[in-house]
Formats: sequence, structure tokens, C-alpha cells
Amino acid sequence: MKKKLSIILAIAVIVIVAVAAIVLNQPYKPITFEVNGENYSAMCGDGGSLILDLNNDNNSKEWSITETPECYASDSNYETETISEFHIIALSEGEGVMKFQCVNEDGTIENYELTLSISRHKKTNLQIDFVSFQKAD
Repeated sequence: MKKKLSIILAIAVIVIVAVAAIVLNQPYKPITFEVNGENYSAMCGDGGSLILDLNNDNNSKEWSITETPECYASDSNYETETISEFHIIALSEGEGVMKFQCVNEDGTIENYELTLSISRHKKTNLQIDFVSFQKAD
């Protein structure tokens, strides 16, 4: 009886170790998603970076970043006639708010906030999980 129980326990341990090894050795597959709003669209294509396109209304708006959180930053800005494109990269896990300022052609100023939630996968890969871009009060 003890021998049968030992064999069953050994098989169970082998199965558990094999399943754990398969799960832990799966390659990291970043989540890709796109978010669209009234003045913006955001596309996360490789997990830890995001392309943020802001409406530029035929060069009538000027977008700039006024405050950057510790967990993400913008490493480039590209402007065309109709959009201002910001490349946002994750620096560490956590949540943070990046503040933007929009100066309209008539000189009025509007403030916006980009909120990201970033998590870490497999101890090395950063993943953007949530994106929000809203007009600030």
C-alpha cells in the first residue's frame, strides 16, 4: 500500500513540475491594443511602449509635455499637419500621470493628463496595461 501511494505521489510531483516548467518557459507575448478618444488615439504595439497621436487640427494646436512621471517618459515627438505623435516608453512598473498642455491657434490653453498603468512580466518585461487621456480641470 505504501509503495502504491509513493508511486502516485511521485507521478503527481512529476506532473506538477512539468506543468510549471511549461508555463514558466513560455515566451513573453506583449499585449497589443488601441484606444481612441475625442482628441487622441493611443496604440500599444510591443508591450512597453505606446504611440500617442494627438489631434493637431491643421497645425492650429501646439502640444507639449509639462510634467512627466517616474514610471514612463516620452523619448520623441513627431508633428505632421494633422497630428502630434509622442512615443511613450515604460521605465518601471506602477501608475503615473503625464501632463500635457495644448495651446490653440487663438492662444487659449487647455491641460490634459495621460494616465498609464504599467506592470512587470517575467521580471524583465514591462507591459502597459491601461491608458487614459483626459482633459484636466
